[in-house]
Amino acid sequence: MQGDGQSGTAGLAARGLEVVDAHVQLINLSALEYPWIRRRNPVLEALLDNYYDAAHHYDVGSYRSDVADGRVVRWVACEFGAADAVAEARWVQHCSEACGSPDAFIAGVDLTWPFLGDVLARYRELPVVHAVRQPLYWADDPRRRLAARSDYLTDPGWWRGFERMAEEGLAWDLLVYDEQLPAAHDLIRSFPQTRIVLEAAGWPLDQGADGFKRWQERLETVSQFPNVTLKLQGLALLFGAAPDKLQPWVRAAIQIFGPQRCMFATHFPVDRLLWSHDELIRTLLPMLSDLTAEEQQAFFSGCATREYQLS
Repeated sequence: MQGDGQSGTAGLAARGLEVVDAHVQLINLSALEYPWIRRRNPVLEALLDNYYDAAHHYDVGSYRSDVADGRVVRWVACEFGAADAVAEARWVQHCSEACGSPDAFIAGVDLTWPFLGDVLARYRELPVVHAVRQPLYWADDPRRRLAARSDYLTDPGWWRGFERMAEEGLAWDLLVYDEQLPAAHDLIRSFPQTRIVLEAAGWPLDQGADGFKRWQERLETVSQFPNVTLKLQGLALLFGAAPDKLQPWVRAAIQIFGPQRCMFATHFPVDRLLWSHDELIRTLLPMLSDLTAEEQQAFFSGCATREYQLS
């Protein structure tokens, strides 16, 4: 790992930085059913050989243990593929009330559901729900397909669902590969008042030199939409934990969007398989050394606080 031997937490403290973790996925095996756990998904196993080592009960206490003394002041939980999305959201609401966190929840939806209006109404009753998302990841390689269909972004019915969601004032976490970003431009342009958080740094499938250049170009274009921000979660999962491999992607992403529009996230418990919270922070801090203290704070907490309306 990079750094001068100082712990990640000490590095944050020395800079006066606090953390808002924008992406944590809780699992409640005792009360919820997870189809992806019951039947192993080869796409997830292709992504990480031991992905299913994370398929265990993971609650507020589990997360707090993983980030203990890590200067995390707020955090956002995210749906994790429960069969009953509303039941999952209700459980997270219970956690928030009983434990004081998480501070927000990104709930699951399918914008083509015939009962979408009822689901959104249920979410409206749960103060913890600040955003929603639906996997749209699609590629020629079947091992990369995490969406049910390839055509959501051109489906008029799906667009009508997006409009209903936008009317609720929720943020939308956008789950697409970088090669799908051009197809999302019309959607982003059509809903300029909707806060859109592009997950996983725009997930580039091709990580060679040419792929890096195309990813940069695609991020440059989508960054021109002021309602889009960038979440840098799953960094070790996507790029590996080695600083020399990770640094070009992190620095380019922040340079393109600016630190005010980039947000930190652990992506625990999945990325916990690859590094600890302290190792993540200790790896990132040298990559942010060119930023001012205010810009570093924007990355570690300000952007997520604003976009997920945590304050």
